[in-house]
Amino acid sequence: MSSLRALALLATLSLAPASALAAPEESVPGVNYVFTTVDAYTTGYGHFVITGVLQGESTPRTIYFDAPAYDVSEANRCDRLALLAMTRPGRFQFSWFKEYGGYYPTCTLTRQ
Repeated sequence: MSSLRALALLATLSLAPASALAAPEESVPGVNYVFTTVDAYTTGYGHFVITGVLQGESTPRTIYFDAPAYDVSEANRCDRLALLAMTRPGRFQFSWFKEYGGYYPTCTLTRQ
């Protein structure tokens, strides 16, 4: 690897937010996570990962939410709500709540 490439890689890693480099936190069933901004989200088979600022906080966090893999419609609905919150920062709050492990999650979008 040339020294210019190595320097560019080092600069990119040092400018990346810490939340992008850290492994996502595991969500806790029974806790309502309310995001005032959604910076990124990823959906996968049986999970949902959200990066954003939680209500009452000022720095973004990345949180891993598990969802029943057989509930595709709920994941799609949460996906659409997270996308809307992401494209309209400051206008909506996106929340994710799951009462117990294995239960279906509830996603809510609220106008601020």
